[in-house]
Amino acid sequence: MLKLALIGLVAGLAVHASAPRVVARIPTGTSPGSAVQAFGAVWVSNDGDGSLVRINPRTNRVTRRIRLRPGAFSVARGFGALWTINYRRHSLTRVDPASGRTRSRRLGAEPSDVAAAFGCVWVTTWDTGRLVAVHPRSMRVVKRIRVGPRAAGLRVARGGLWVGFGRGATAVARVDPRTGGVVRVPVGVDAPRLFVAGTPDLWIQAGDNALVRLDPSSRTVTAKLSFGRTLAEGALAPDGLIWMPDKEQNVVYRIDPQKAVVVDSFAAGAGAFVAVRAYASMWVTSYAGSDVWRFGSSAPQPLS
Repeated sequence: MLKLALIGLVAGLAVHASAPRVVARIPTGTSPGSAVQAFGAVWVSNDGDGSLVRINPRTNRVTRRIRLRPGAFSVARGFGALWTINYRRHSLTRVDPASGRTRSRRLGAEPSDVAAAFGCVWVTTWDTGRLVAVHPRSMRVVKRIRVGPRAAGLRVARGGLWVGFGRGATAVARVDPRTGGVVRVPVGVDAPRLFVAGTPDLWIQAGDNALVRLDPSSRTVTAKLSFGRTLAEGALAPDGLIWMPDKEQNVVYRIDPQKAVVVDSFAAGAGAFVAVRAYASMWVTSYAGSDVWRFGSSAPQPLS
């Protein structure tokens, strides 16, 4: 069994001198909540004004704005389309990236996250504790799998679907997309909600300020870190470091996933929320604001 790394850091970690350069601050709309690289652009869903915008990565400008409804949140790509959930209207929307045409399906429950894989579009529902599978063409619900109360984050990894949960849970769930079988995997911390994107192992944001590394093969926890105040949704950067936004402190922390240590932190937008890797850059949404910050690369040095 691998040695468990447990590291505690003070909330007021100093901003490091080698912070990445801000390439652009791109106005997108009120409360940008999620983003994805797809179809030659970066697409951002705006919770506050209910829009989905297309950013040209060459010019760093919004080139299309698609009207949805307030409450538009997580966004994913797959099956030739963009998929976004609306937690206020309890719906899933398919967006054609070429025409901007939309088609929605009511789910009958409050959605939390969305992913497109294994022939379906999958949505976690917070209030009913289910994983819902929707056919990408007919948009018919084909499965409703009970996974547990307060189903939250969703990630596709190692041939399965991994589901995170809110307060009161201390485990994540692996769902077999073919059989619908559910296996609970304990992680030893409260509210393991969100998954870091792009990492080989599963890095899970839990509680307010915890980050857990789970080996998806052995299903054992191999590291636990505690830092910051209110961590949000991270991603693996091109240089191999994990970027974890802290929406309360308006900063991004960087973590070395090999050593399981925090490297540094630096300023980001108001309510820094979701980090996305796209076009050799890192993009961070400002949920308490109305823009997305695009960062260039800068080699970090470990904290002394």
